[in-house]
Amino acid sequence: MADTAAGGEPGEPSPEEFVYGEEDFVLQAAGWDEADSAPSRFDRALLAGWSDRMERGLFRYRLGPLPTRVLPGPVGLVAQLNEQRSAERRPPQPVRSLRDPFDPGAFNFTRLRPAELLLRLRRAGGPGPPPAPLLVAINASPLERGHVLLLPEPARRLPQALTAEVLRGALEAALLSAHPGFCVGFNGLGGGASVNHLHLHGLYLRRPLPLEEAPAEPLGPSLGLLRAGPAPAFLFFAAGPAALEPLSRDVCRAAEHLGGAGLACNVLATRGDPPAGPGAGSDRGLRVLLWARPPRFGPKLGEPFAVALCELAGLLPLPIAPLYRDITEAQALSAIRQHLLPEPELLRLGGDLARLLQS
Repeated sequence: MADTAAGGEPGEPSPEEFVYGEEDFVLQAAGWDEADSAPSRFDRALLAGWSDRMERGLFRYRLGPLPTRVLPGPVGLVAQLNEQRSAERRPPQPVRSLRDPFDPGAFNFTRLRPAELLLRLRRAGGPGPPPAPLLVAINASPLERGHVLLLPEPARRLPQALTAEVLRGALEAALLSAHPGFCVGFNGLGGGASVNHLHLHGLYLRRPLPLEEAPAEPLGPSLGLLRAGPAPAFLFFAAGPAALEPLSRDVCRAAEHLGGAGLACNVLATRGDPPAGPGAGSDRGLRVLLWARPPRFGPKLGEPFAVALCELAGLLPLPIAPLYRDITEAQALSAIRQHLLPEPELLRLGGDLARLLQS
């Protein structure tokens, strides 16, 4: 998914230092009927910088309103036509294994020019020790307005393997937004990552997805199995900022276990209800979904679309108009489910993860 423009000019803007504290966390985002009514300080800074870079021509294409439709059927898949992204984005890097090291000869985020960087996020004060700063950069082949990359210091040259500290910083960024659709996500190697240099995505979704409120089956004290949407996912939940550090450790322990078992992963964090669902009597918090899947290295001929975190969550960015016009829910689900684990293996894995997280 990641991409960026190339080149550079004198006098280009550089990232704004964005220092935040606990008082900047938005514990309850706006409702979907008023999603853009009261943007936070973070939303205003991110979207103003993003729009400025669009006007400066730093993206690979000018993003306008995208045709969008909900596919008829019980799952509620959201299809979106984005022909320019398909035609103009940088081809994904070849990946050979789940453990590929960082390759300084391949495209990586040390090559970003200063104008592509919007913000440098740095927390001052509690709760707990602050995570390392994150850079917010444009994704030059965007899916939506405000689509950004969240990067640890690029000079560290970390491969695309999720760490608890970087995940915690990204989850804090999610809590800085007042928009109900701002989410952060991660594609692992073999799971749709296009650049082997550690990064997450930040994205403003324009409509709710069923996975925000559907109840999960409990697997353990801190783990559930969520079957809403096109692909079952392991569900973690943080009621507020104090829960982000232990949750980040749990998610990364689980992701590391998947890698040890030869499986790829995708992660999505979004505003949502507690695992028991909207009738549980508790406030909404952050839902973090972890998908386990057999790794896929390179495109497979005949697939209608690639499958990464957006598709697993139920958002289908489609590359050509006939596919957007004609695809059915059954066809989309069939394409997505080719990337999933068989049910018995999924349930065994859920038991293993539940035991791991209680040890």
